[in-house]
Amino acid sequence: RQKKEADSLDLAIDISILHRLISTLQEELTQVRLHESQPTHYLTIASIGLGQTLDEDLDLWHQRVKNLPPFLDEARANLKRVPTLFRDLGLEMLKETRTWIASLQSLRPGLAPVLEALDRLGEHLKRIPTTKEFRLNGEFLEAIVRYHLGCDTDIEGIYYELDREIQEAEAILTREANRLSPGSSWLQVLDSLCPSPLHQKSILGLYRETVLQLGHHCLEHGLISEELLLSCPVQVAPTPSHLSAIRSASSYTMPPGHPPKGGTFWVINALAKTPPLDYQMLAAHETYPGHHLLDVHRWSLDRALRRPIEFPLFYEGWACFAEELMAHTGYFRGPADGLLLAKRRLWRAIRGRVDLDIQTGRRDLPSAAQILTPLGMSKNQALSTVRKYALNPGYQLCYTVGLRRFRHLYQKFGENNPVEFALKVLSQGEIGFDNLEHVLSRQKISKD
Repeated sequence: RQKKEADSLDLAIDISILHRLISTLQEELTQVRLHESQPTHYLTIASIGLGQTLDEDLDLWHQRVKNLPPFLDEARANLKRVPTLFRDLGLEMLKETRTWIASLQSLRPGLAPVLEALDRLGEHLKRIPTTKEFRLNGEFLEAIVRYHLGCDTDIEGIYYELDREIQEAEAILTREANRLSPGSSWLQVLDSLCPSPLHQKSILGLYRETVLQLGHHCLEHGLISEELLLSCPVQVAPTPSHLSAIRSASSYTMPPGHPPKGGTFWVINALAKTPPLDYQMLAAHETYPGHHLLDVHRWSLDRALRRPIEFPLFYEGWACFAEELMAHTGYFRGPADGLLLAKRRLWRAIRGRVDLDIQTGRRDLPSAAQILTPLGMSKNQALSTVRKYALNPGYQLCYTVGLRRFRHLYQKFGENNPVEFALKVLSQGEIGFDNLEHVLSRQKISKD
């Protein structure tokens, strides 16, 4: 009977996921219409698609190269009037993409038509009319936040959650700073911390070593099997220059495929002389037990429908919760780790507010950038960052809101067993928080 009920619930969840995906896709294509306004949309697809075939056989390479010129020409047909900001970001990315593809000519054949198509797209972007306004109207923004991202609340509700997170993080920062250095502010304590010395390592070497340590910690605690640890490795590489126009921070990607074969942790500022203070938290967020572990389990699922499903709120929320999971399992226990984890919480919540302030018109880009500079960004870095935020309305709030959703479920169903809770989550795929709560509730009833 229990198996029959579980099968019925799984089917109902799969149907709900399909309904949500179809509805979201329809609204994205007919109302949001980013394919008509964002040149970077096409350049990202082209760059990632081409990059994924570099290590594959020549037949796949030739097929991808053959299809790229008509794909880029289709972009010209679709992009008829775009926001000036998106046009400028597109031209910046196109320049870097062209340089990268030109550098591949000595390694792989057939790229001349791709370069010509990029040149045609560049000329088109320089000629087309532009508009100053890049924001979505309020109705579309509300739909993206509530339904597409899956927050299930309105804009004001999101502001409330972000403000609560800021208050909670600041309280922890004050407490941790007082513990480390009584009488000092948390900003003063952070400024007094020294980055880990690299010695003979590079930044990339340090991250590779850290990823191995994180992976073995997850293995020891039963979060991943030895087979998956060995068969799905994490590559660590510098963020490609052609993606710098749209990526403001380190990131992670895993090519689609069942069974999974591994992914790449893309490190920004890979030539820096010192690592960031929170480099271990960043690595945990992107790899074990964050994005990489989630993707490994997702692409290993028996239910094929759920393998390619990725929802930003779930995806980023899990990676943020993964940092706390490493504290729950004893990995982050250094004297300053509590301070650094709280600082990351504060930073993400402020980014979420900045994102919403931009999209709701409460701040223009320069004033939004000013909010980020007190937290360690230069003026140029901050302005570059908020320009990229504009491409993905609401995405920055996914970190904080998603974390709070996972924290709520852990408090409700975790029973002080972080590993068991994590394995239950990972076994489902990215099914959304409403479905996940239903599953966890059903499992708790069965257990009782």
